[in-house]
Amino acid sequence: MGDEDGEGNVHIEEKYMKRQMNKWALRGVVSLMIVGGLIYGAFYLAYSLSHESTDDAYITGVIVPVAAEIKGRVVNVYVRDNQYVSAGNPLLDIFPQDYSDALKERSQTVATLTAERLELEASLMQKQKALARARANLAAATAEEALAEKELKRYNRLVREEAASQSQYDHVESRSKVAGARTKAAEAALAEAEGAIEVARAKLNTQHFKIKEAEAAHSLAELNLKRTTLVAPVSGRIAKKNVDPGKYIQPGQALLSIVKESTWVIANFKETQVGKMAVGQPVDVKIDAYPGIIFKGHVDSLQAGTGAVFSLLPPENATGNFVKVVQRLPVKIVIDSTFDPVHPLWPGLSVIPTVDVSRQTGSKLSGR
Repeated sequence: MGDEDGEGNVHIEEKYMKRQMNKWALRGVVSLMIVGGLIYGAFYLAYSLSHESTDDAYITGVIVPVAAEIKGRVVNVYVRDNQYVSAGNPLLDIFPQDYSDALKERSQTVATLTAERLELEASLMQKQKALARARANLAAATAEEALAEKELKRYNRLVREEAASQSQYDHVESRSKVAGARTKAAEAALAEAEGAIEVARAKLNTQHFKIKEAEAAHSLAELNLKRTTLVAPVSGRIAKKNVDPGKYIQPGQALLSIVKESTWVIANFKETQVGKMAVGQPVDVKIDAYPGIIFKGHVDSLQAGTGAVFSLLPPENATGNFVKVVQRLPVKIVIDSTFDPVHPLWPGLSVIPTVDVSRQTGSKLSGR
């Protein structure tokens, strides 16, 4: 009996010691959890005080719509959906026959007008020579008239002195009248030659304007012929393609868009979050489409106005009851990470940017 009581006591003591050890282990674990929670809480508090984040953010970039500048039927399309193209690469061809015929017609018009101009210039030169002859004839007629006038005066004196007969005087008088008539005819011919030159010069000036107009039409026809091949204005990815061979397109009709690889983030932070933000502060960007991947960037600028101000119907708080609503300010964040073709950042993707506001790298966005 004594041995059994002793063994029972030992067994009770072992259970008691094990129970005490479990209690201390539990207390230790709880203490460690409390200390860990305090450390994590302190770290989280410090992190939240030095970082600002929002889930109201998305990626945006340059989207270049590509439209036709002329009308016509599409004969070739050289790109497919989501294909990468470089600036200057051909995108599609429009049936060029109509525009090549128009260019030939404009070229023929320019050639014809140029030949007519040469003809008018030659005619003007002939008229200038005729003017020179008319001036010479006028000078000769004027000299003859002056000589006839002197002869008439001399015979008039001789008749009075009875040194010449009346018949001789009449003959000299007749020659004087003929010389005067010739002078008037030469003057009229000179005026006619001068008028012809003015008309020829006016026609030549008009021809110059016609040639310029034809050359402008020729340049437009040549440009339209080049426009039958549509090329990429920028480098990027094809998106929203809406053109196929056989379709008839009109000028200004949107055919596709090109998305450039250079993108950035527009983050709509609350107005209470931007007070400590400054240009150049580092930003960690998480993309919903790529879990576990963090892109690096920095704060670039702040929009000069809240998003509500630029909405279609901006709020009007001057009438009725007023309820204060925290406004959001769009902040532009530039991505510093190089373009990753495996994880491309295309416009429209949702992101979560976190700004490290503890670093003062530049002027504050709030202006304070």
